[in-house]
Amino acid sequence: MIFKAAFALGSVLCASCAQLVAYPDALVDARTGRSLFTRVPATVGGVIGFTVGVPVDLVALPVTTAVHLAQDPLQRDVLSTFLFPSFVLWHIGTLIGAPIDLVEWGAFRAFRSPESLTAAEMEHCELELDQTDFSLFPVTPVYPRPTGS
Repeated sequence: MIFKAAFALGSVLCASCAQLVAYPDALVDARTGRSLFTRVPATVGGVIGFTVGVPVDLVALPVTTAVHLAQDPLQRDVLSTFLFPSFVLWHIGTLIGAPIDLVEWGAFRAFRSPESLTAAEMEHCELELDQTDFSLFPVTPVYPRPTGS
């Protein structure tokens, strides 16, 4: 029993946080191919979780203020620091849609072939990526930006 609990805890601690944040976001996003059957319960759960989290934010204000002041002034994010409990409870509430998503995937989405992009859509995506300013990443360009085209 202790071995199972330690293994489960170790698995959770080794998991990437990005996946734990991205999955609840995907549950409510129509672009992921999920139907309203999955998205509505996930959205309702997220709204309830966020609403429950607002009083927790107020109770945790002394702690979140201390964390906010301890962060680097250039990298502080007010919303993600002060509303951290609400964001966590929002994502937990969104996970209500996970069992429904599993049923929908097993019964429907797993058997569909993925949609491929047309040449025009691919060109649009590439152009959008070329024009996107990734200012969050401190990178010095190797070559200057092309002008005129």
